[in-house]
Amino acid sequence: MAGPQYVSLAGHVCLRLLETPCLYDRNNDDLYELNDEGLTALKLCRGHLTLEQVGLESEFQQFCLAEGLLVLHDQPRPRPLALGPGPLPSLRYLELQITWRCNLACRHCYLGPARGVDMPVARVAALLREFEAMNGLRVLISGGEPLMHPAWPEINALLSAAGMRRVLLSNGLLLDEKRLAGLNCDEVQISLDGLAPGHEMLRGPGSFAPALEAARRVRAAGLGLSIATMAHAGNLAEMEGLAELVQDLGAREWGIDAPCLAGRLSQHPELAVTPREAAQAMAYAFGGSYHGSGTGPEGQALACGLHLATVAADGRVAQCGFYLDDPLGRAEEGLWTCWQRRRPLELARVQGCRDCQVALDCGGGCRFRAPAPDRPDPVLCALMEQPAPAD
Repeated sequence: MAGPQYVSLAGHVCLRLLETPCLYDRNNDDLYELNDEGLTALKLCRGHLTLEQVGLESEFQQFCLAEGLLVLHDQPRPRPLALGPGPLPSLRYLELQITWRCNLACRHCYLGPARGVDMPVARVAALLREFEAMNGLRVLISGGEPLMHPAWPEINALLSAAGMRRVLLSNGLLLDEKRLAGLNCDEVQISLDGLAPGHEMLRGPGSFAPALEAARRVRAAGLGLSIATMAHAGNLAEMEGLAELVQDLGAREWGIDAPCLAGRLSQHPELAVTPREAAQAMAYAFGGSYHGSGTGPEGQALACGLHLATVAADGRVAQCGFYLDDPLGRAEEGLWTCWQRRRPLELARVQGCRDCQVALDCGGGCRFRAPAPDRPDPVLCALMEQPAPAD
């Protein structure tokens, strides 16, 4: 006769207290909303109680076991559960620009020229700890080119214990098999800005082939692969061919964006695209990592970027990388302290969004790309096939 079976959350699964309680599977980047009964039962799944003692609802229990969200043990295997309240609005996605060093000089880079500015390892460690305590979901390790950080091995070691989905954003040129074999990330996002002509128009001669090979290595290593593309005048005619390539690579997600006028892009007007052209390119995108809008405590619709923050290599904390000149504070003050200064924008204050049927889907679009704080992003209006408000 089989003995009792003790139940615990799988190692890649955690509970998160966001606007509503959730179960988060960081391997698949899936978020499941919970009612109070489900949260109470799952908080008991710490390896010291049996299925019968935990008392999960039968259908939900079967679902969690079938999806690998819960695991069973023949013997008790107690594990701690660190679950405290998070801020509102919730901070779900954190970009860490760990360095401003880069091995490319991309024509569209909003950060401008590369610089030898690096986030100290101790700061990276503190931010990872605080972000996890704030119920964070995804940490985006970016730059510059993050693999150029002088202490990359130490930062990579820190990521091994990070209790959230870890995503490396890279141009791929330094991502050889050795680095991939020891990489403590769940996903790698490679920038492919077109086929060879379009990509190299932005990133320089000889940059396409190694980026493509890096994407293939990521998949061969068993890691999640996502692709990031910037729509520009030199790749619009390549989108159909690029779509086939992205599918062949086995990418789980393809993010396509339109450039914002910042950094080096202001020196290259020949790369500009119209909102309609950008929207036609963005229609090829797929996947679900949208760091977007939501609702406030009184049900009011809030604008894009509601759950995202960036910490720059020099320690500034901002609502995203485009707002480093208007920071929320500095990392040494603490991430929570800086985040509490965030003042979400109500969509009702954005001209044309109040009565728009798809406003909550796009959140008014990129707030930096919008022509004014009270105007929607014309690119997202075009993508959603909504007329932008007249001037």
